Amino acid sequence: MARRGAQTRRLLPDDAVISGDDIRPGLPGLPHLAHRTIRLPVSDEGIDLGPITLGQRIGGDGHYGFVYAIVRRPHLALKLIHRERSGFRSVARQVSGYRLIEPFPIEIPTVKIIASRCGNNEEACYLVVENLYHGRWADRRVVAAPSVLGERERAAARRLCDNLAARNIVALDCHRENLFFFDGGAGALTAGILDHDYIFSLEEIPQLRQRTVKRLFTLAGPTGPARSAVNRAVKGRSASAQELMDAFFQRKIIDDIR
Repeated sequence: MARRGAQTRRLLPDDAVISGDDIRPGLPGLPHLAHRTIRLPVSDEGIDLGPITLGQRIGGDGHYGFVYAIVRRPHLALKLIHRERSGFRSVARQVSGYRLIEPFPIEIPTVKIIASRCGNNEEACYLVVENLYHGRWADRRVVAAPSVLGERERAAARRLCDNLAARNIVALDCHRENLFFFDGGAGALTAGILDHDYIFSLEEIPQLRQRTVKRLFTLAGPTGPARSAVNRAVKGRSASAQELMDAFFQRKIIDDIR
């Protein structure tokens, strides 16, 4: 008998609606769902999207999820969680991070989360978010997850980090692939947050799960100012939001470490 978690994929007719455990985290078919119709579980907010047909993937392989366009709903995109065991918890963190920065749309621009489901390893876990290339962003010259940051992009990211710190919020995975840049008006380039994971208020950090703390130390690196600041923050000692954002700006933006 095959193990429940074995990496196998059932053969489905091309016109079948895929749902249930066929789109749960860990299955090898998740990066190959373009042009397939799927049925997601009802979201934690009570939203039933019904059957949706997926378009092409947007961007590369995320640490936790693959992002797809949605056919006939160009203003939306689906982030489908692929990582087993820890992936479903990332949905809760991303929703929490989004809610922290949502009240500051000018100072901390971000894509909206429309619907989400934390789920578990037995069913689909997902986020439905704004598609940056349609809707309110369509005329803003958006560049998402640029391959290289120039001087203007680094300056915009610096302003974003300072705006976060001024509100006692830290974004500890703010590398270029988790950011987008757009025309903020009057010729100013503005940085926004594309991925909401690992965004916390400073006061939250000492109460984080041990698995999350371990990931923060990985993001901070083996030595240096970022690791020192995280070490003090998880112990509730004298680490300010500004110190953390300064250290992670250096590591993630200037040193370009993902």
